[in-house]
Amino acid sequence: MPDRLYEILKQAQQDENVRGAVLYGSRVNREIQPDPYQDYDIYFIVQAVERFDVSSISGVKLSFEPSRVYPALFPDECVYLMLFEDDSRVDLTVCTLKTFLEKHNKGELMRCLLDKDGKIPSLNQSDASGTWVSPMDEKMFQDTCSEFFWEIQNMVKGLKRDALSYAMFIRDISLRDMLNRLIDQCIGMRNEFRVSVGTLGKFRKNYLRQDEYDLYQKTYRSNTQRDRIDSLFYMLDLFSLMGKWVAAARRFDYPEEKEQVVRDYLQRVGLTGR
Repeated sequence: MPDRLYEILKQAQQDENVRGAVLYGSRVNREIQPDPYQDYDIYFIVQAVERFDVSSISGVKLSFEPSRVYPALFPDECVYLMLFEDDSRVDLTVCTLKTFLEKHNKGELMRCLLDKDGKIPSLNQSDASGTWVSPMDEKMFQDTCSEFFWEIQNMVKGLKRDALSYAMFIRDISLRDMLNRLIDQCIGMRNEFRVSVGTLGKFRKNYLRQDEYDLYQKTYRSNTQRDRIDSLFYMLDLFSLMGKWVAAARRFDYPEEKEQVVRDYLQRVGLTGR
C-alpha cells in the first residue's frame, strides 16, 4: 500500500467518528495507466460530518475546501483538497453513509478500504462502462450543430471588437463544448462506445488520428489576433470533418446549408483563415 494511502487509512482507523473509507477515481480504474500525478480520491463515511476535524491530518502544505466556499454545491458533506509534503494529493469527501448511498454510490468504480460496521454495500470494482462515451441521437446531433454554428458569429463579434475575454470565452466554452461533443462521438463510434475520453477529455489524444489531433491542437492558438482568427477556422474545419463523419456513419442529415451560411458570413465581415 502506498505511504499516503496508508497514512490516510490509519487516520480513518483511529478516528471513532469515521466508520468507513472508500477509494474511487483513476486509482480504481485498471484501464488507466498510473502516473505520479494521480490523486487519491477518497470518501470518509462518518457518523457526523460536523465532528470531523481535518486539522488532525498531518503533512498538508496546501489545501482548499470547496464545500466551505461553495456550500450550495456540497450539501450534507465537506470536501478537502490536500497537497502533502511529499507532493502526493488527496481529494477527501466526508459524508454520512446516507449521503454516500444517495449521492455517490451510482455505479462508479470504487473500492472499500475500511468498513468498521459492515454497512457499506457491495461496490462496483470492475465495470467501467459508466464512464464510456454515450451515443447521441439525431436530435442531439442537430442541436449540437445549430449551437456551434450560432456561436461562431458571437466569437466573430468579439474578434472584430478586439474584445479578448469575450471572444475567448465563446471559443473555449461555447464552441469547444460542441466540438468536443462531436469528437467524442467519433471516438465512441470507432470503439463501439466501449471507451472513455477521461476527465475533461484528457485521453482524446490517445484515440484521434494524428492529423485530427494536429488540427485539434491548432484550435487552441491564442497568442495573437491572427492566431485567434486562425483558431476559429481550424475549429470550423474540424467540426465539419467530425460532423460529416458522424452524420454519414449514423445516417443523420448534416446541415451543410448552415455551415455555408457561416462561411459566407465570415467572408463578408472580412475574416479569412490561415
